[in-house]
Amino acid sequence: MQSNIFAKLAPLLKGKKFNIDCDAAIEFLGRYHSGQWIYPGAMHKSLKISIKDVYEVLEVCVEEGLIEQYLEIYCPFCQRFTGHIYKTIMDIPEEVNCLHCDNEIQDPSKYAVIIYRVK
Repeated sequence: MQSNIFAKLAPLLKGKKFNIDCDAAIEFLGRYHSGQWIYPGAMHKSLKISIKDVYEVLEVCVEEGLIEQYLEIYCPFCQRFTGHIYKTIMDIPEEVNCLHCDNEIQDPSKYAVIIYRVK
């Protein structure tokens, strides 16, 4: 069942003329509900569209107030997301510890990846 917040996404995506299957993108995004995280990499892998197109679609959702951007730190040691999530680049501390491998990550802003949260 499609989430109500993404019901208004269909005309927006179709009106923007993205080089993607809009119905598949809407179906993918419709699986998410308020408070859930959307990872651009998962959308890229699932829909087999370019990462550039993924971010363009997600930015339309941001502009419409459906989702919001956050930054999650990716561990350069174990290659996993650390679980440390920040609203802005200024919120990121000088170092963080990876919850998975316990390595200390210096200058974690270098490893920040944009993710999105459904409002």
